[in-house]
Parts: sequence; structure tokens; C-alpha cells
Amino acid sequence: MEIAVKEQLIAQTTARYAPNIPTASIHKLALLADQVYFPRNSTILELDEPQEQVYLIQDGLARSSAVDEQGHLIVKNFMLEGDFLIGESLFSATSTESFSAIEDLHCLRFAAAQMKPILMADPALTQLYIAVLEDTLRYKMRREYGFQNLDAAARYQEFRALFGKAEARIPQNQIASYIGITKESLSRIRKNLASR
Repeated sequence: MEIAVKEQLIAQTTARYAPNIPTASIHKLALLADQVYFPRNSTILELDEPQEQVYLIQDGLARSSAVDEQGHLIVKNFMLEGDFLIGESLFSATSTESFSAIEDLHCLRFAAAQMKPILMADPALTQLYIAVLEDTLRYKMRREYGFQNLDAAARYQEFRALFGKAEARIPQNQIASYIGITKESLSRIRKNLASR
């Protein structure tokens, strides 16, 4: 992939968090990036494995998840085109969840050990880093609030607000897991909402 294409992808993503990042700053990140491919249903990172990479999804869909004591999959998040994947590698040595490709994934890959010093040395990129961390914190707080205060139908509507454009691409059992309900309950909620 040409460096100009990498720069364009990075610039489009970073503009969501911090507009007007200088071209020279974007170029620094593009120089670190290489391309990587993960086939559909492949594992990107297992629980408790070293987190050494940050990915930026160019094309495809991924999820983060854990397994509960009964062996049930618990989906924590979905990552789409233009989202960072395993951004926690910039501040955590090992993974607290696993990451998998729901669809074929084409990503830019950055070595976290090389990326973080660049983020910290460039003021515009430091602001970007802070904005991404704040966005992640807001997401986690919203998820926690949803499970503490919203019923399943409201959590489904929250899911749709965040991931609605990709809903048809996500397996139903994974949507149900994300919301914290069974697949059958999700089907009932959808029918109730459709009949309104």
C-alpha cells in the first residue's frame, strides 16, 4: 500500500477524534504502518496474551469478547471500518479480552512500542491520543450505565445507535450477547419494535 493511501486512512480516522492534525504528524504514523490481513472467524488476540500491536481497520468487522464461567461468549464491543482495534496495547501489557475477525479484516498495523513514543512526542498526536482515551472511557461508562439502568429493549436501541449501519453484518447471537440477552429475547424485542 502506498504511503499516501495509509495517510488518507489515518487522517480520516483521526479526524473523528481531533480535527486538523498536521499532515506531518499523520505522516509519522503512516511510516510505522504496515498492512495485515485476518481471515473471517480468525483470532487476532487471545485473553492474557501480550498486546504488542495496534490495528486500524481498513475493511471488515471485528469483536472483542470474553468467556464467562459457564463457557458462554460475552461480546464486549464491535469494531468497524475506521476504528482502532486493540488500542489498549498502548497502556496495557496483556489482553483482558480476546479479539476476533467477524469478517475478513484488512488493517493497518502499528507496533505499540514504536507508536506510543511518537504519540507522546508530537503535541497534535498527544491530543489525539487523549481524545481516543476519552472516547473509550465514555463508551465504557455508557455500557456500564446501560447494564445498570436500561432494560433489554433500551440496550438494543443503544446498540443500534452505535452499530446500526453494521447490524445486518453481525451474527444475531453476538448482538444478543452484547446486549446481555438470549437470541430468542432479541427476536421478541425486534418484533415488538417493528410492530410499533
